[in-house]
Amino acid sequence: MRLLLVELSRLRSRRAIMVLMAGAFLVGALVAGATLWEHRPLDDAAIASGEEFAAREAQQPYFQRIYRRCQENPAQFSERGVATVSDCEMVLPDPAWYLERQPLDPVDLSGQLPLVLTLFLGVIAVLVGATMIGAEWSAGSVGTQLLFEPRRPLVWTAKAIAIAVSAAVMAAVVFAFVWLVILGAYTAWSDDALPAGFVGDLGETGLRAAAFAAVAGLAGYAVTVAVRHTVVVVGLMLAYSVIGEGLLRSLFPSVERYLVSNNAVAWIDKSHTIVVYPQDCFDDVSCRPDKIVLELLDAAVYFGGITAVLLTASLFVFSTRDVP
Repeated sequence: MRLLLVELSRLRSRRAIMVLMAGAFLVGALVAGATLWEHRPLDDAAIASGEEFAAREAQQPYFQRIYRRCQENPAQFSERGVATVSDCEMVLPDPAWYLERQPLDPVDLSGQLPLVLTLFLGVIAVLVGATMIGAEWSAGSVGTQLLFEPRRPLVWTAKAIAIAVSAAVMAAVVFAFVWLVILGAYTAWSDDALPAGFVGDLGETGLRAAAFAAVAGLAGYAVTVAVRHTVVVVGLMLAYSVIGEGLLRSLFPSVERYLVSNNAVAWIDKSHTIVVYPQDCFDDVSCRPDKIVLELLDAAVYFGGITAVLLTASLFVFSTRDVP
């Protein structure tokens, strides 16, 4: 426990790490602010104009034909939420379609925003993990630490836990901050209630985002322990994100289920369907795409396995290599 507290204090004293975490909060604040600005309330005149335009469009022959078809057979439009004839108004133009900007809708934002936030926080976490141990290798302080605590596995474990905890807390706080701002604005701007269970589901997503950041921080730490240079980790991360996955897709079409991006989506969204189109096809049968479904458990096994391999290799290297 003492070693862990020491590592947490050492991590907090690193200016580069504090800058990274402050940058994460700053970007989170900018994302929240930009979201509120993009979906700020409209004035009464703009809303009335949208309603008037929607009413005119509803009288067009095209929409009237769809409306009559719905009244004759409501089940045909079940995908649009129509259950009975009384619901057929839903097939007519919505005034929101004709507004200059859409009203704030947390449910709609929950489709993409959590994923974007999590991936960004994961990148910051990798840099935090790499920067902490990379700076110690550069300064030569690892050898000094081992003079006071010669049990290398214990020192390695304390550093790993400190990084995982710090990355998880950072991600959880930034995630919560962004969504509290959005939900607070929605409560002030709208009289509509959120769907039952929405906030609970969002909280679970935040916990998965924190776990993702913890794993990312451990990955950055594990690789940097082995290579001893932060810049190598940054280069590897950039190479994989910019050209790595694209190159793998072009060379091995069947590699989709093993890519980091697809498993990250499955982890955050709890499920992800990948559509793979055949490279050569000649008829309707051979041209049908394959669908690969990644579930939450698949993503957990994927990231858990990679983390276990990296940490095991890292501990082995730290325990056996000479420390300057």
